[in-house]
Amino acid sequence: MKKNITRRVVAAAGLTGAVAMGLTSLAAGGATAGPLPGGTVTRTLVDGTPVTVTLYDEYVNVQRAVSNVPTSREVWLSGKIKVTVGGKAEGGSVNAGYLVGCQVNFGASAGADAGADTTDGPGAGVSGGFKLGPGEASYFPIIETTSGTDTAYEDYHVNSYSFKGKKGGVVYSQEKFGLDGCAGYASAKAKVKVTVSTDAVKGVITLYGKPFSIG
Repeated sequence: MKKNITRRVVAAAGLTGAVAMGLTSLAAGGATAGPLPGGTVTRTLVDGTPVTVTLYDEYVNVQRAVSNVPTSREVWLSGKIKVTVGGKAEGGSVNAGYLVGCQVNFGASAGADAGADTTDGPGAGVSGGFKLGPGEASYFPIIETTSGTDTAYEDYHVNSYSFKGKKGGVVYSQEKFGLDGCAGYASAKAKVKVTVSTDAVKGVITLYGKPFSIG
């Protein structure tokens, strides 16, 4: 049976440039919008293979939900991810998304132990929305690939993008999710995980963005 593939992200190789700016707050309606600083990390695998991961042109727009409920928010996210590999590596895979928490300190381990999904799985679900209570955290993937015309009967669910060669990247624009049930402060930060394999080693490099308020 023929499978229909749906993607909510544009992937491209050879992305260049970087922007590092702060978040701008807007007074109207308690909304926040503006560029985020992104980040970069370089690691050398045990066999000498260098890997560089860069998140740039990251931008967030947070609005009160159309329902006008104080415990709900709507968030739009944009950004670009560039991955460069050297040595004997020929490609890799990129898994990217956002850790979202309600009154969670991302500097502590509480987010991972709160009982919500903080892994690379689809914590937000295909609908792009989830509920969080105080002390809970979840993961919103910006890469989603499913098979089948009905997600209830999908054959597989993939949250990564694979590339060949020395450079790869992901571009996402106005990716939206809704946050419900959070009566207190909420925040989020980007999480980009890159997996690179050679004949000698398999390496995983993780880049975290700077936490930002979502109201």
